Amino acid sequence: MEFKIYNPQEEGFLKEIDWNYEELKTEIQKKANDYMNLFYTEDQIKDAKKDRAKLNKFVTALEDKRKEIKKQVMQPYTAFEKQEKELIGIVNQAVANIDTQIKGYEEAVRQEKLEKVKEIYQKTIGDLDRAVPFEKIYKDSWLNVSTTLKSVTTEIAGIRDKVDSDLKVINADTSPYVFEMKEEYLKAFDLNAAMMKKQKLEETAKKKALFEEEQKQKEEQRQQQLKEEAQKVISAGESKEEPEMPKEPAEVPKPKRTGERTLAITFRCVVKEHNFDEANAKISILKKTCEEFEIISQEEL
Repeated sequence: MEFKIYNPQEEGFLKEIDWNYEELKTEIQKKANDYMNLFYTEDQIKDAKKDRAKLNKFVTALEDKRKEIKKQVMQPYTAFEKQEKELIGIVNQAVANIDTQIKGYEEAVRQEKLEKVKEIYQKTIGDLDRAVPFEKIYKDSWLNVSTTLKSVTTEIAGIRDKVDSDLKVINADTSPYVFEMKEEYLKAFDLNAAMMKKQKLEETAKKKALFEEEQKQKEEQRQQQLKEEAQKVISAGESKEEPEMPKEPAEVPKPKRTGERTLAITFRCVVKEHNFDEANAKISILKKTCEEFEIISQEEL
């Protein structure tokens, strides 16, 4: 098969388009210079629009001619291109048929080698198959024609020995974070990453313990302050002149009857911390009004 062009021959191809370029350029440049130096007054705006329309019309005429010439020049090429692509399509069909067979053969060879690689993995990896699954260490390059099964065996054995050694280091660690270390290591078989995980967890644990201790101290201080404030409220209801009498779980003594009506009032008052002072004052007033006054109980809610 030989590709031949009968017409036009190499010397017969169109070299250039011959037209009055230089003549037109001289005239156009002169006219353009004249218009560039013009200044239109307000009364001459109509003339300016006419001049602009005339120049645009000339530009349109040039563009139309260019498109016409291009169409004429491209016609034989477009026809040739269509025929050439038709031939390419015929050839590509044959190429596709051959390509399919080649790829099918190569894929069959790769699959056969893949099975051999899996056998090597099973024999070499030993008890570490769960920690080091085949899919996690497999490389597509192992199936290349240039990669030997011996080199694959050596690489898998190297991975096995490294993982076994690294896991012994992790399991021997006395840290409470061995599980997390191992989990981190098995992501990419990186011992440094496992050690960094341990360090971060230890730092977090220290910060947490410090925070909890600070919170505990703050709570103890708050409880102590509440007790002190509550004691102030209790003290406000007790007489400073009368000696403190021991409380007995017996009944509250009833006041002596004098003929005048007497009421025994039992009430419950819940006071928030910011109202302790006001409650203190109210209790003092109530104490002075009552024949007898006693705080039965007090509790923090």
